Amino acid sequence: MANVRCLQKVIRLQKFVLPINVQNCWLAITVNTPAAVYKLQQRSLCMAAYSLRRGYASNSDNLDEFRAREEQRERERDAAEKQAQKATQGDAGGGGGVGGSGTSSGEEQSAKQAKVDGIRIRILDAALLHVPELGWTKQAIVQGAEDSGFPSVVHGMFPEGGFALVSHFNGKCNAELVQSLQLQTDNGQKEVGDPLDFLVQAVRQRLTMIEPFKKQWPQAMALIAQPANASTALAQVLTLVDDICYYSGDRSVDFGWYTRRIGLATILKMTELYMLQDTSPGHAQTWEFLKNRMDEAVQLQMALAQTEGMTQTFQRSFNSAFITARNILGLGYSRH
Repeated sequence: MANVRCLQKVIRLQKFVLPINVQNCWLAITVNTPAAVYKLQQRSLCMAAYSLRRGYASNSDNLDEFRAREEQRERERDAAEKQAQKATQGDAGGGGGVGGSGTSSGEEQSAKQAKVDGIRIRILDAALLHVPELGWTKQAIVQGAEDSGFPSVVHGMFPEGGFALVSHFNGKCNAELVQSLQLQTDNGQKEVGDPLDFLVQAVRQRLTMIEPFKKQWPQAMALIAQPANASTALAQVLTLVDDICYYSGDRSVDFGWYTRRIGLATILKMTELYMLQDTSPGHAQTWEFLKNRMDEAVQLQMALAQTEGMTQTFQRSFNSAFITARNILGLGYSRH
């Protein structure tokens, strides 16, 4: 009976752990069995135990295979994720590369433009040496290009023709004068003792730069007067007088700010015309003319300041003339 009770326990246990085919063969066994059947039960029990061991072994093998398969899949997923992350970083790097390429392209474009500007300056500087012979013409630019080691066809870089040479000369002279004024005033920090004399000397220094090209200067003035070139020429003049007034100590924003600049520009051009006809030694009459005109300008300014109605009228006119010229005609003008 003890064996039977033990067998019953094994039957209950096998329902949970044995394969279905093994369970079925045990379902036919009853508790009250003859001795012959008991032997069969013992034999079946041995077979069941063997099947159980094989089942466990098979399940264990399957579990190892499953674990190995899942680990392999996990490794494959990790590898795929790393590859995807690397590809994403590569795309980001590529995008950065595109941005970097854009930046590099912009820098490269700026470098190319600077190189072109440098070539233009070299050609124009060389062309100035031929102005006394060839005038302010495209032929002088061609000769300057050949002197600089460039083919004559590069004159196509100067679609404005001879005015490119005039504008270059004016810009170069203006920059040279500003550098001189900066040295005299410690870059505008040093107070000027006599502002009127400072203005006279500044205008004189600037007009003296024209002397080497005095005979050819009427041709330059004709080019300046052309409608296509007037805006650049006017911007150069107004920028010049603004710089001169600034370094003279004129930092005010009152009505005199406009009158002094417009008046100085007018005196500059008047003296320039006078100098072309002056045959006195060292252009002494020209500098006397300049001094007289500056004195008259000071007296005129004082008279206007005492007349309120006239002051308002001139203020509107000068404001419109100067600001409009600087903001519209001088737009995009480079002093150098």
